[in-house]
Amino acid sequence: MRFSKIGIVGFKAKSSELQAALEVIAKWAFTHKSVRFYAMESLRTLVQKPIRVVSERTMRSVDLIIAIGGDGTVLSSARLVLGTSVPILGVNAGKVGFLAETRVEELPEILDALQAGHFTTRERIMMNAKIYGKNGKLLFSETVLNEVHVRADGPERMVNLNVDYNGAHLTEYWADSLLISTPTGSTAYNLAAGGPIVHPMAPVFVLTPLAPSSLSVRPLVIPSNAKCTIASAVEVSLRLVFDGRISYTLQPGETIELSKSEAVTTFIRMQHGFMDALREKLGWTGKPKLI
Repeated sequence: MRFSKIGIVGFKAKSSELQAALEVIAKWAFTHKSVRFYAMESLRTLVQKPIRVVSERTMRSVDLIIAIGGDGTVLSSARLVLGTSVPILGVNAGKVGFLAETRVEELPEILDALQAGHFTTRERIMMNAKIYGKNGKLLFSETVLNEVHVRADGPERMVNLNVDYNGAHLTEYWADSLLISTPTGSTAYNLAAGGPIVHPMAPVFVLTPLAPSSLSVRPLVIPSNAKCTIASAVEVSLRLVFDGRISYTLQPGETIELSKSEAVTTFIRMQHGFMDALREKLGWTGKPKLI
């Protein structure tokens, strides 16, 4: 796999790390004329020649996306190239950056390694969310890399949800909200909510209720080839949030069906791996050290 057209995605206009990364890329591009770099519109005031600002359509036809920022930037990049085979390299210019494993200062060596073919790729499963009306008509659909968040459509309310698993009733949740996460999303909101960390290659989804009313209710791991259907158990609307970005108001009588997507997100992997990220990003220290 050779990369002759590389797209750049970034959003934090005032980020010094983002500016530094763009300067490094521009400098590298001047000495590697066979590689063309394209940036999205949000970077127009920051990029330097020979990087060109192009349309979103052009960005979807590149050979590689470099996402400079935090995990939110990586999620936006995944949405940008959804349905294509364009891989993503995450460069951390945010805080934790669990999905953005490359550091800005490593960029020259990383770009050299990419051109030399010294990398691997890994695919992450995604989740389809389909909204159906009372008559069974499809009203809305979305594909997520991290999670679907089902919460109340108003302040200071809990959700009362009927959840079916492969057509059979599973349970009725009464909680502040409910997260349905992919393995990739297990280290995001799901982790903060007390859900389990799942290896990214595991073919599963995780249902994590936030502040459930019953102490017996715990996060549940289900196979990703299952179908999970959720609806309000009472006549109130719900707010659905997809990867923390897109929202939809689920009206009484409407249902959301969750299933594994045929689409995947492909990441470029350099020297770091998932276990390295657990230690470095989450601060795993192992057993207590003697003082």
